[in-house]
This record gives sequence, structure tokens and C-alpha cells, in this order.
Amino acid sequence: MTFSKQVKQEISSLSPKIKNCCAYSFLYGMTFPCVPGEESYKVKTTFAENAKDLNDKMKSLLFKIENGYVVEKDKILINKGVVRYSTIAEIAKNVFKCSRCKEHFIRGLFFSCGTISSPEKDHRLDLNFANKDHAYETLNYFLDNSLKFNVTKRNDKTVLYIKRSEVIDDFLAMMGANNSAFEMINSKIEHEVRNVANRATNCDSANINKSLNATKRIINIINEISNLGAFDDLPKPLKEIANARLEYPDINISELGKRLTPPISKSGVHHRLEKIVKYYENLK
Repeated sequence: MTFSKQVKQEISSLSPKIKNCCAYSFLYGMTFPCVPGEESYKVKTTFAENAKDLNDKMKSLLFKIENGYVVEKDKILINKGVVRYSTIAEIAKNVFKCSRCKEHFIRGLFFSCGTISSPEKDHRLDLNFANKDHAYETLNYFLDNSLKFNVTKRNDKTVLYIKRSEVIDDFLAMMGANNSAFEMINSKIEHEVRNVANRATNCDSANINKSLNATKRIINIINEISNLGAFDDLPKPLKEIANARLEYPDINISELGKRLTPPISKSGVHHRLEKIVKYYENLK
């Protein structure tokens, strides 16, 4: 199941106790992006099974409305009489009678024309409108509710879209798709944790490579000093650390300091190795 279908399944799981005004608001949201036909609104959905389930619930909710809506394969046909305001390119606020009507309007809107990519891939949510005026009215509606969409054209559709994951989270929460919102957030957290782990691994690898290169360089310098016949002229502390480095080429300088008698600190080892480098430079 795609993430879009998962979200639509969540938002269409309407309680039998839902108020009629909320059911109207859901239907209003479904029809608002569509172009009306002579007899009915034709709403395409990518989830036919869910549409059928939704239909069964709506028929029980809207029992006073004759021919409320029916399912035909992957399409939902809604009689013009169900939503009186859908042809007007202005969201009729008087449809919203209770505090949850707006939530159900947004649910219906997404169910009808929305898609969302998997949170494990790219972050993108689209609302596809057949009517440009309805698209811009919806854009302004969401701006009034502190939710900013971008606008583009795709074929003959006007598309409102979001690409920022935190704004998509807000949209999902706004229409009550809390499980999907949590999944988005968890996916983002997992992605960030992986990025931190990768950066740490890359940093460790860089430090290891840097340490290996430094070790290789100091060993080459010690060998050059020997080739020049000047190794025995090294002061005793420098000769001691040079021999230890040649004997233990694979250990770090902290461990190297512990091999000496008496042991010395990491900074002490570093200081002696620097003196060997300066000694070699003076020889050259």
C-alpha cells in the first residue's frame, strides 16, 4: 500500500457517530476541486476499496439525502444536491457548523485530489485542481490557517504542493491524520539519526586516515635519518620513541607512550615526534 492510500484510509475511517454537518463538510471538500457534470460530480480516487467503505458509512450518515453518492469502480459519483456550493470558487464558511467541520472539509479535499510521497523517499504533498480559481481559493484558505502551499501547473491541472516535511506534518495533523503524521516525524528522526551516524563514521574514517598518514610520514623520516647515518646521533629520548614507532607502527600515539619506560603522555609522544621531524629538516 502506498503512503497516499494509507493516509486516505486513515482519514476516511469515519465514526458512525460523526455529525451530519461534518459529513456534509467532508463531501464539500471532496467536490470542491472537481468540475461538475450535468447530472453529478465525478470524483476520482486511487483507493476504490476505501471509497466503497466510505460510501457505506456516508449512506448511513446522510440517510435524509436521496442518492447521496455511489461508487462506480474507482470513481465516486456525487449528486449535485448534496453539496450546493461546490460550483462557486469560494469556500463557503457557513457550511462549517461545528469545531470539527474544517477538519473534515480538509479530509474530503485530500481524499478527492491529494497525493503524498512516502516519507522514506522524497517529501512532497500535492493537491490537484481542475479549476484554477478553486485552487487559488484553497491556497488562500490555507494561508489564513498558517499553512503555505506552492503553486505550479501540470498538464491541465493547477497543483498546490508542499515539499517541507514539517509543513506536511502540520497538514496531516490539521486533517486529523495523526498516525500518518507520527510516521512522517519518526521517518524524519530516523533519517537525521542515520545522517548523524554517517557523519560520525566519515569523521572517524578521516581521523583514522589522517593518523595513518602521519604515522607513515614519521616512519619514513626515521628511516631517512638512518639512511643518512644520523640515527645514533639522536638524543636518547628521541631514539627511544623512534625505535618504539618502528616496532609498533599500527598503534596510536597514546598507546605508543605507554610502551616506553617510564610511560609518557600523548602530548609527550607528540612533542618528541615533532623534534624528530625538526632534526631531520636540519639534516637536509
